[in-house]
Amino acid sequence: MAGAMLLLGVTILVLGTMALMRDAAGRGHSPLVFLLPLVGLPYVQENWQEVWWAALLRVFGVALLLLGAGLMVARDPLVLEQPSRLFGAGSNVVLAGSQRAELNTFVGSEEAILLAIRNDDNPHLTGRLNGRDFHYQRVELVDGVFSAQQGDGFIPELEVRILLPENPLPVRERKSIYVRPGDEHPPEVHLSWRNPGQDLPETQIITGGYRMELHLAPLDRYQLSGFMQLILPDTRHSFLSGEFIASTNRLRYVNGNVDLSFDHPDTLNYLVDQYLAGQFPSGMVRQLDILDTTLRRREGTGTSHVRIALTNGRVEERVLQMERTEVGWVMRPGSATVTVLEAGEQGEMRLATPSRAVPARQETVADVPAPVALPFAELVRFSGQQVTVLRASGEPQQGIVRGMQRGRLVLETTVGSGTLEYFVEQADLVGLRLASGQQVTVLDGARTDPLPAPAPAPAPAIAPAADVAEATSSEQAEPSPHAGLVGRMVRITSHDGRSRTGVLSAATATQLTLEVPVGSGTLEYYYRPEEVDALEQVARQ
Repeated sequence: MAGAMLLLGVTILVLGTMALMRDAAGRGHSPLVFLLPLVGLPYVQENWQEVWWAALLRVFGVALLLLGAGLMVARDPLVLEQPSRLFGAGSNVVLAGSQRAELNTFVGSEEAILLAIRNDDNPHLTGRLNGRDFHYQRVELVDGVFSAQQGDGFIPELEVRILLPENPLPVRERKSIYVRPGDEHPPEVHLSWRNPGQDLPETQIITGGYRMELHLAPLDRYQLSGFMQLILPDTRHSFLSGEFIASTNRLRYVNGNVDLSFDHPDTLNYLVDQYLAGQFPSGMVRQLDILDTTLRRREGTGTSHVRIALTNGRVEERVLQMERTEVGWVMRPGSATVTVLEAGEQGEMRLATPSRAVPARQETVADVPAPVALPFAELVRFSGQQVTVLRASGEPQQGIVRGMQRGRLVLETTVGSGTLEYFVEQADLVGLRLASGQQVTVLDGARTDPLPAPAPAPAPAIAPAADVAEATSSEQAEPSPHAGLVGRMVRITSHDGRSRTGVLSAATATQLTLEVPVGSGTLEYYYRPEEVDALEQVARQ
């Protein structure tokens, strides 16, 4: 605005002056008298009827120049010390990658302090960038670059990036970073904005003269909590102040949950973490390192190479395969390749096994506590423990005991990027198997006979293959008309009208087991044949 007034004032002043000089030359007077202030005033008074309009143009032009210069001084007080800034400070056009803004008095002014304090009324990180209001939608701290963004698109509408000289991660305790206007080598700040109708953003680079206070504190494995106060020396008086939640990777969230459809190696790493967390009992993993993750976007596949160190000394490397489905990235079942680097103390390791598999026998049973029998109401003592639920109507299921509700045992299990809560009725509960291997029989459950205790110590370390085959064959003794569809993709419609599509993993005369892909794994559903209205084979996606 000020620049436009200056340009218009100069133009009108030149037009009025040229008109007066032309009229004076035609009357035989020297036109140069109008180049000096007030010298041509007697001539204008004598010939007012002919030159009044040119004189008014000249006065109006001078008024616009004075008004524009006043606005410039109000916005940038340093223009009084550096007159060359008069025509540059008010320009709204900033070329991408332009050098840092000059220091102005706003950074240390009372106005900046009042703005930051007043903004504390809203605890979230807000402020003003390049003359536009800013409300943060995402904050990242990745590879030593702090970024606060507004806008949901791939290119943010407004963004501040701070190139920290040292990567503060990992943050295990509160960290603070202070920058003052007089610091010689402060972190570089990039202020970017995208004007309406533009595809590419404009960027202003600020290498000093600003004030910043940044606090970081650990929140969880993937996020930090923090507070920031940033006052920039640009001519638009940009500033930020407030609290934020920062992501330490490039995961995307939808309604508070990780978006597994986002194509990025960090999504695959998150999937690996969630998958391996369900493969080992709580507290068994001492260290987990993701060595390399490769995402093949065109093929819709991914590979992750991880190294796992357990508390019993065992060290192994796994190569995990992932694929992209309609629900996002999921772990490809049965595709893990395991290489044991150090065997460790095998007797102490009890790995989680899929619920449909025959439970592997322990290599030693000397430390397994004796089985106990308890009433259903006393199972609440196992709250928070990882257990295997033994049911009369289905195969064993794993979960964490969360309490009791109306005669039902409440359990929680990990499914994909979140958790699933499910219930087991008292009348359907046979017993529990604890992480220590101890058997707990429910006296008033599905049956009162104690569960078979583990084999005595002299028992062989590994069950013979014949025993496993015999156990498997006994479960499948009764034929099912759907046995030919085992291992194929089917759709089952039950009496309640619900339809589920998945892989038919087992079919007997008394039960059908359907595996449905969910998140990073699968969820099993059990059907009695009399509950099924329709079962049909479908093509794999």
